[in-house]
Amino acid sequence: MHAVDALIFDEREFSVSKEQQTLSLNPLSFKLLHTLAQQPEQLVSVSELTAAVWPKQHVSPETLKQRVFVLRKALQQSSITGLTIQAVRGEGYRLLIAPSGPVTDTGVAADTAATAPDRRDKGRQQLLLFAAAVSMAIVLLTTAMLLWPHKPEVISSNRIALWSNIPPEQMPDSALSVYQAWHHQLNQAAAAGDIQLILSRQRPEMALPLQARKDRIALISYVDIVAVNNSTMLRLSIIEPTTATVLRSDSIDPASAEALALSLASHLQGIKQLTASGKLYLSKEQREQPLHPIWPALRALANPT
Repeated sequence: MHAVDALIFDEREFSVSKEQQTLSLNPLSFKLLHTLAQQPEQLVSVSELTAAVWPKQHVSPETLKQRVFVLRKALQQSSITGLTIQAVRGEGYRLLIAPSGPVTDTGVAADTAATAPDRRDKGRQQLLLFAAAVSMAIVLLTTAMLLWPHKPEVISSNRIALWSNIPPEQMPDSALSVYQAWHHQLNQAAAAGDIQLILSRQRPEMALPLQARKDRIALISYVDIVAVNNSTMLRLSIIEPTTATVLRSDSIDPASAEALALSLASHLQGIKQLTASGKLYLSKEQREQPLHPIWPALRALANPT
């Protein structure tokens, strides 16, 4: 455990603390935040970030962009404030650390002192004409939507994809045994008709929500494998793919057979509860509001007692 500026990083728990608030991250997001925090307010290049987060792999800038998206979302949903990740197109990212202040959806700190420009009387007649045109367009659009037959939802609620940050053929033996045991349990659940386990691998060149829609993925079971001090750390997560929201994430100890069996059984039960709940058909409002009541409900289903 060590401090960087106003942040305290715990490498064993993959957690970061600021102003007595703590956030647990998956290993890749932890590495990314730690790398950015070592050069606060300084631009860190894409090549430097990918080399630090994926030292033994060659990944594309799009993969890094997705990881930044996941990290930003985790920060937005946490109690930690004052952390802003800014992107510089084609160059890299920088971390801004402030004493307080929420992070906005675009990753830019909210400025409570900003005021809207004064638009009192200019163009009042044009605005009235524009408002009338918009009202007419809304009426026509609503009528068309009511008369036009709706297409069925394209995402099936029990299609599960098993992804990992390392291909199975490149995994260390201890990690591969856990991956194979988990894959076997998912296959058994699929054979029983509880889920549909689909053949899908993450495509770094495609944004996660887009691939979820294209492959009709309802949930992603993600295996994160990280080498730490000559040992292998695993983290198993359940991810809602249309928003890249982590509903559950647990560290897995390959050395403890009993703990491993309990963790895998609990994850499988969480996936079954989610697919059977009918709550995975998210509305636009639910997808765009991290504090919507649907998210605590989904996390409770993913974490059965």
